[in-house]
Amino acid sequence: MPLSSVQNYIISRLKNADILRYRDMKPADTPNDLFNYHLKALIVKQLVEKLPEGYRLSDQGREYVADIHHTSDQANRLFKINVITIVSRIKDGEVQILTQTRSSQPSYGQVGVMGGTILKGESFLEGAHRKLQQETGLKATFRLFGIERRQLYKSGKLFSDVLFPICYADSVMGELTEKTEFGHNYWAPIEAAIVNDSRPFDSIAAIPKVLTALKNGTLDTLPFFCDETIQKN
Repeated sequence: MPLSSVQNYIISRLKNADILRYRDMKPADTPNDLFNYHLKALIVKQLVEKLPEGYRLSDQGREYVADIHHTSDQANRLFKINVITIVSRIKDGEVQILTQTRSSQPSYGQVGVMGGTILKGESFLEGAHRKLQQETGLKATFRLFGIERRQLYKSGKLFSDVLFPICYADSVMGELTEKTEFGHNYWAPIEAAIVNDSRPFDSIAAIPKVLTALKNGTLDTLPFFCDETIQKN
């Protein structure tokens, strides 16, 4: 569904929040009556819902941002391809995994390894390098271990259809930025990381598979994979 520039701005603001108040969504240069018109239009389109404490994306709104859409940060995006960046280090003899508590819809509050959308003309490994630096301040050289295509159904309806290249790096440079617009970043023990990415729904099966092979010391013998999975709730 086509949205105006003001509506796209509202959606992009709510994409990175759970709930926002009116003043936190309004562009400074937009008159109140024009902003009210577009906010009400989003509510009528059932992309935004009003609650006593503020506004948030509806279920339909979260579905909208889960797929390719036309907000400003999506203009250069291909069909949905999200590179997964699994990064490990050894600290005090313990294997740790770079982990993020996400602050962006449709996965707001979810905990696990990070990743993001590939840009036009960008390879999987270039995308992994860019997203890692963008979201954490770190740099790394990645290897591609496999690809998973996941179709996610909610209440019998296709919610998202995404291709996930699974990339891994075990040597990073730089200082970790713990908090960004994308979420809170930290190092977790590998056992906790496996649990985090083994959710019964809205998970990616290849992530715990790669993490388990890393924990068992069999990662270098893991065959390249190309899997298709379907999840329903």
